[in-house]
Amino acid sequence: MSNKLLLSKTKKAFLTLALSLSGIAHSVAATHNLDLPKIGEAAGSTLSVAEEQQIGDQIMRQIRGSQYLMKDPIVTDYIQQLGYRLVAANPDALERQFQFFVIQDNSINAFALPGGYIGIHSGLITASQSESELASVVGHEVAHVTQRHLARRLEAQSELSLPSILGVIASVLVATQDPEAGMAGVAATQAAGQQSIINHTRDNEKEADRIGITMLSSAGFDVRAAADFFETLQQASRYQFKPPEILLTHPLSRNRIAAARERAELYPKVNYQDSTDYHLVKSRIASKFLVNDREKFRQLSKKFNDKKLSGLGERYLYAELLKNKGNLSTAINILSKLYEEHEGNQLLLFSLAEAHLANKSGDKMLPLLETQLAKHPNSTKLILATSRIYLNTEHVEKAEKLLLRYVDVNRFNPVYLKLLAEVQAKAGHTPEMYETTGQYLLLLGDLRTARRHFELALHANSKDPYAQTRIQARLEEVKQRIRAKIEGETRR
Repeated sequence: MSNKLLLSKTKKAFLTLALSLSGIAHSVAATHNLDLPKIGEAAGSTLSVAEEQQIGDQIMRQIRGSQYLMKDPIVTDYIQQLGYRLVAANPDALERQFQFFVIQDNSINAFALPGGYIGIHSGLITASQSESELASVVGHEVAHVTQRHLARRLEAQSELSLPSILGVIASVLVATQDPEAGMAGVAATQAAGQQSIINHTRDNEKEADRIGITMLSSAGFDVRAAADFFETLQQASRYQFKPPEILLTHPLSRNRIAAARERAELYPKVNYQDSTDYHLVKSRIASKFLVNDREKFRQLSKKFNDKKLSGLGERYLYAELLKNKGNLSTAINILSKLYEEHEGNQLLLFSLAEAHLANKSGDKMLPLLETQLAKHPNSTKLILATSRIYLNTEHVEKAEKLLLRYVDVNRFNPVYLKLLAEVQAKAGHTPEMYETTGQYLLLLGDLRTARRHFELALHANSKDPYAQTRIQARLEEVKQRIRAKIEGETRR
């Protein structure tokens, strides 16, 4: 079987999972077993918040180690900030630790995992017509988490045990190696309780709609955008053989759209202006999928030569395509002009730093980056861009000091930890590099290699007086997870 066909079948397996769990998991490709915790036998017993968190953590480790997770700092930071803005507007969400991420896939979909993990497909971001539309979807998924719809859905029916739910996830992972066997497992596992799950989900959707619109209004967005977006998707699906995935996992009806419009009328109208970053992120995502589209590039090049490139998004898109194709001088020229027009915009500054770094002229960016970093010291975008240039210009100590200052805030950021480990290695701080690499691998779910790095760190001579105690605790945590995984495999 060709790799291309295998990938296609694997994606279909993930869609089946989303249908059967309706929002638990659009899980991702992995070639190793999913080591989920044993949480009791019957679905009739509601999951605790801690148990939900355990399941979400395990699935998220699979996602972090997959090719589907978009690791672009710009896109990740944007969707996190948008999500946090909505969370801050929902009192029920403040007790949760939400994490927002983007799946690099052209399909239009979004999903909530147990434990406060919210995934948005890149195709949904580019398909949205306004920031309020995008926020309406993110808010809807936040509501699924705050209302604990996973636990309530399991409690509402007794035909499907929790091990059966976990079996669906395991079957999808098997499908990455043997699609036909994996799909057979999914079909056998979901048959008994699927209709019960779907029926209960309709109530979940109504509740998420209601809470999502309230959240949208409290955060200052246009509440009418929710109905606008879903009505657009429903209209588009009439001309497609298969509707967008989000309509499959979040079924719509005319009554539901009408109810959303009626509810929106209860809130004051706002003239919300999309942020600059919203348009830039849409273009940045589009550039990743258009990098090999010669016709689109030719059209943009002609418009550029004719001085007809219009709008922030189109100019930025062309600059990103040029950068990806190695035409750095023109990309730097366009990005510099855009930054002059939007001085202080961190996204444009990051992109300009990327282009200079690729052009081996990163040192030219340091004064500007350092000035902005002084104004926004906790900006992950600026920290990453500045540290990368420090590293490439032999200012290794500065890079390490900067990254270590905010490492606790970014402890769940694989890109951040990977760069820190690279800096520590170049600085000759081997014990610290082993520890950071262990943390990075632990995030990706590579338990055995993480254990090996923590063992190396434990036996190295770190100057940190607290290192031994800290590393020993992490090593015991990894060993415990490995034992739990082995026990789970034995039970299966």
